[in-house]
Amino acid sequence: MKLLFTIVAAIAIVAPAAVSAHEGHDHKVMGVVTAIHENHLEVKDTKGKMSTHTIAATTKITRDKMKLAATDIKVGDRVVVTTRETKDKAGKAVITVVSVQLGVSATAAEKK
Repeated sequence: MKLLFTIVAAIAIVAPAAVSAHEGHDHKVMGVVTAIHENHLEVKDTKGKMSTHTIAATTKITRDKMKLAATDIKVGDRVVVTTRETKDKAGKAVITVVSVQLGVSATAAEKK
């Protein structure tokens, strides 16, 4: 009985971690651009957490339905960054930025 309880407790502890880090599914970060460095984008999300994302040549950047370039992203823009986790040949996790959707800048939204 103790063994069964131990197994169930271990599964309850490990299962949430496995679910949150699954590969092949899209994950979204909503926030405001705080810095741009060449192909890196820093975003402060709605909870105040900072994250850095690498923009690749395959990353789709849009505002509404209009395609944009990485140079069109400005500090203060509201964004939704969509990432996808995959594994490389060595089994190491690789996070790819699939798309960056730009909204109105935070300062422009405050003026309305």
